[in-house]
Amino acid sequence: MRTARAFTLVELLVVLAVIGVLLALLLPAVQQVREAARRVQCTNNLKQLALAAWSYHESHETFPPGLNQFEVSSPPRFRGTSLFTFLLPHLEEGSLLADWDYTDSLSNTEGGSGARSARVLSVLLCPSDHLRENPVAVGAEYYGMTSYGGNGGTRSYYPDSATCDGMFHTTGPASHPQPNQQPVKSSMVVDGTSHTFLFGERKHDDPNLETFAAVSWAESLRYLGRWAAIGGRKRIADVTMSAFAPINYQIPFDFEHRQEAEPPLTSSRDLEVFEDRRKCAFGSSHPGGANFALVDGSVRLVNDALPWETLRALCTRDGGEIVQQ
Repeated sequence: MRTARAFTLVELLVVLAVIGVLLALLLPAVQQVREAARRVQCTNNLKQLALAAWSYHESHETFPPGLNQFEVSSPPRFRGTSLFTFLLPHLEEGSLLADWDYTDSLSNTEGGSGARSARVLSVLLCPSDHLRENPVAVGAEYYGMTSYGGNGGTRSYYPDSATCDGMFHTTGPASHPQPNQQPVKSSMVVDGTSHTFLFGERKHDDPNLETFAAVSWAESLRYLGRWAAIGGRKRIADVTMSAFAPINYQIPFDFEHRQEAEPPLTSSRDLEVFEDRRKCAFGSSHPGGANFALVDGSVRLVNDALPWETLRALCTRDGGEIVQQ
């Protein structure tokens, strides 16, 4: 009679090892396919934003303001309406504006996670962006987040230092650095619509910056990128970015190693120039760079090794630079 032959322990271990090798080979391929799908979705989002901005331009003969601001007597003194709020009707989200309060704009944040300002809009979110929570609570106010921002030119933040040579900046009676700044018209894009950024991505990861946020030296990135951007003169940082820092710039040291800065940091004020750069920086979690929509409506992945001079040329609308890509 024949006896059934069982697997030996060695044979079983060999089979498991082969399966492990196959899984190790397969996993990167699966991750690449998933990232490719996320990148396509991100590209589609930026395309929709560019089309929405042009639709707004057709209706108003300008692109929307980055942040249209006015001043009130109670804090926060500066209130306003953001770029993405203006675009809602052109993104098939016009119902959100049916009862939007433009006078007492902070009332739009009331209602907890159900507030008007807290709506999570998929067209404003890159699937590769690592947002820890959305919507985010800022005290009693709730805000939906965005992974994108308008092109603010050479420098978009701090407001008093903004250059206003991009596509979006503060406007209205409380605009900075000058009052009553006006939004941009297509005729002002002298450098060419195919050589000027309209929108780009924001990356919400920066472990070094978060060490400073933990000791209240900086604002955590979890609060940066509120699409409604209603209260405070600094909120232009939520909806614009610029060439003030390279693509995917991060704070180069953590709080523990702050003495390695030149000059060494002794207070939160010393950190401000680094924090300003981080808030201005375009970036993404896509390998190699970040997606951008240009004024002509095209979308491309731009390498994060792009020279600063080229990045600045792509961010200014009338700088007269020759773009070398």
